[in-house]
Amino acid sequence: MMKPSRGNEIEVKKLGDMLSNTVLSVKRAGKRNKNLREKWKNVAGEVISEHTEVGVVRNGVLYIEVDSATWLHHISSFKKEELLTSIQNEFKRGYISDIKFRVGNF
Repeated sequence: MMKPSRGNEIEVKKLGDMLSNTVLSVKRAGKRNKNLREKWKNVAGEVISEHTEVGVVRNGVLYIEVDSATWLHHISSFKKEELLTSIQNEFKRGYISDIKFRVGNF
């Protein structure tokens, strides 16, 4: 990737440096996701975690996929507040502000 700098000089980033940075970003994201999945399993417990899969955290919202409409209704109606409080306690303040559940394929 080429980007202009002062005057007529051109700064060229090495392809190896760009790839290295990308690999590091992917590894960090993988570790965060693994950490999130482990914390979700601890918070949700064995039964609920068998029926759910952690998606992503976007703008403070944790997206969880659920394996059926029945489990979606049960979790969102009866367990959401308890799960939200518990997962918030696992992370730094403000990281997760809400949980959204949706039926997914996993």
